[in-house]
Amino acid sequence: MMIRFEHVTKRLGRRNVLDDCSFEVEKGETFVIVGFSGAGKSVTLKHMVRLLTPDRGHVWVGDDLVSEARGKDLERIRSRFGYLFQSGALLQWLDVGQNVGLPLREHTNMSDAEIDALAMEKLKLVNLEEAWDKMPDSISGGMRKRVALARSLITKPEIILYDEPTSGLDPVTSRQIDKLIDDTRKQTGVTSIVVTHDLHSALAIGTRIAVLYEGQIVELSAPKDFVRSTNPVVQSFLEAQYLAKPAEGEKVAI
Repeated sequence: MMIRFEHVTKRLGRRNVLDDCSFEVEKGETFVIVGFSGAGKSVTLKHMVRLLTPDRGHVWVGDDLVSEARGKDLERIRSRFGYLFQSGALLQWLDVGQNVGLPLREHTNMSDAEIDALAMEKLKLVNLEEAWDKMPDSISGGMRKRVALARSLITKPEIILYDEPTSGLDPVTSRQIDKLIDDTRKQTGVTSIVVTHDLHSALAIGTRIAVLYEGQIVELSAPKDFVRSTNPVVQSFLEAQYLAKPAEGEKVAI
């Protein structure tokens, strides 16, 4: 087990965004969380690194109780994570190579040559070595997401959190990002937690898909079972993205 939520409740304003929410993420899987806007998907991610703390319940990262961690212990737990933000969050005044190497410059004593070598290695992993000296505003949205993924990998994290990784991208670029996420898991063994509205992406990359609804996980299943679910919340997601429940005996292309 890599991450475990135990009866987590979090109230924001007048609403329980998470309400006695429990689930586990296994090591090495791609765990995808879907839900309507405002369902608490990003709130769930923030609990994993204690940017938010439960009102009730516990959050574990491995053997560490992150929901109660402080100081050096919290820093150590957070160092196990990489992040891919919805916007990419690249610094506009740094070129691509500098952006990718930034976490090592901020948190290690490695030499510039060592950092540059590792940054280029990660850019090659996402097929962007030619963008080394380009500025973020001169490359496409899809390329910025790939640069951000390279940056998230440079510290060799055990876990990567993806917040809407295909948001704002065209369908072709979205599928390229999906492939990169899946290839990264296969090549590095990293555990991935993905928040997304894109069910095509969820079905393509998820080892399991969780539906967050009214503060709880109301469906948790592998893609092949997810598309056959009779849960009305799942069906509403499938229908909204023109993904129909397969007929009895029909093969499902995932």
